[in-house]
Amino acid sequence: MTCIHELVSDGTLRMFLAAAHAGSFTLAAGDVGVSQSAVSHAIARLERSLGTSVFERRSTGVVLTDVGRRLHDDLQPGFDQVDRAVHAARDAQRPSVTLSVSTSLASLWLLPRLAWFKREHPDIEVRCHTNDTDRAVGRDQADIWIPLGLGPWPGMNARHFCDEEIILVAAPQMAELWNDAPTEDLLNAPLLHLDERYRPRFDWQRWFHHFQATSPRRLPGPRSNDYSLIVQAATDGQGIALGWVHLVSELIAEGKLRQVGTGIVRTDQPFNTLIRATTTPNPSVETFTGWLVEHAPALKRHEEPPFDPVAPV
Repeated sequence: MTCIHELVSDGTLRMFLAAAHAGSFTLAAGDVGVSQSAVSHAIARLERSLGTSVFERRSTGVVLTDVGRRLHDDLQPGFDQVDRAVHAARDAQRPSVTLSVSTSLASLWLLPRLAWFKREHPDIEVRCHTNDTDRAVGRDQADIWIPLGLGPWPGMNARHFCDEEIILVAAPQMAELWNDAPTEDLLNAPLLHLDERYRPRFDWQRWFHHFQATSPRRLPGPRSNDYSLIVQAATDGQGIALGWVHLVSELIAEGKLRQVGTGIVRTDQPFNTLIRATTTPNPSVETFTGWLVEHAPALKRHEEPPFDPVAPV
């Protein structure tokens, strides 16, 4: 007796699945990269080996029979698993870097620049994981971290990314209203507040204290624990926000936000990139870390033209 698997090749089964998905031998041929007649002959061979039809031929295309539907449902998971295994094996040979950063740094600074990095280093795949707590630093599968806090980080090599610099920002029309106001008058302005869950961050009370203005313990105004939402609210004209320079400088350059007043606070808690201390450095990790440090944001970017995601600066 001749076994079915000797008569039905993997290529034939893939053409069957393609035709089932496309509902047409012609469309399936385009998906698989063969001629329409090759798909038609492959389906005919499959049906002869099974002794039954797997498709109903209609003027508008093809429809699975009951047997064809069962065959499709049984085959598809297996081929999906094969495809995943092949992709994983291929990706294992490709240099890759996994970066763990806060949601706001990812959305406001990193993601617009990833295409820039890819043009310079097309062979390195970058994976970005967002995490708004430092608890996983050095414990997850990331290669590089930019934590929110200073550590300590045993077993890590740190490189300076940027200073923590804070200014006040608002939409241009809102900024115009409060630009020349004394610090004390800002107590009456619509203030946007960041509620930090994991690390005490610079807040409005510290801002007023820094500029020697007395403020109540709790100030009114909208609050969120997602800094991206705070920035969006400021851009929409809902109020004045504390602006971490490395996150808002491009929005200022683009005219979506404007600095309110001239005050700036630089804290003693700079942001660093971290990689594991190892005797066998990963070249891709070293390359991406160096790129991050080289292109780290700075206050001077306020005076530069808007960031162009198409052409490198």
